[in-house]
Amino acid sequence: MGKTKNIDTKKSGIGTSALIISIFSIIFSFTSLGEKSIGENILEIIGVRFPVMVISTILFVIAIFIGHKYKEDYYAKVGRNISIFFIILMTILTVINL
Repeated sequence: MGKTKNIDTKKSGIGTSALIISIFSIIFSFTSLGEKSIGENILEIIGVRFPVMVISTILFVIAIFIGHKYKEDYYAKVGRNISIFFIILMTILTVINL
């Protein structure tokens, strides 16, 4: 007789943007062109004077929030976990530099 299968039906949605925001924040703060990070170059082009790490932290927190709130969407948990990891990494690097 017909058995029902328990199929995981995740979908793309707002939660998927958690991974996209996490990757953008990683590129923004940890990838450099020459002596400046990409984030510093972007901020210089648009004329904003603000610390890159603060903006990256804000983006990571947004990704954590979105990944937690929409955890049923594709890659939401991955984006949230990556953001948590990089916030911890940035905190450790900041403490070590002191």
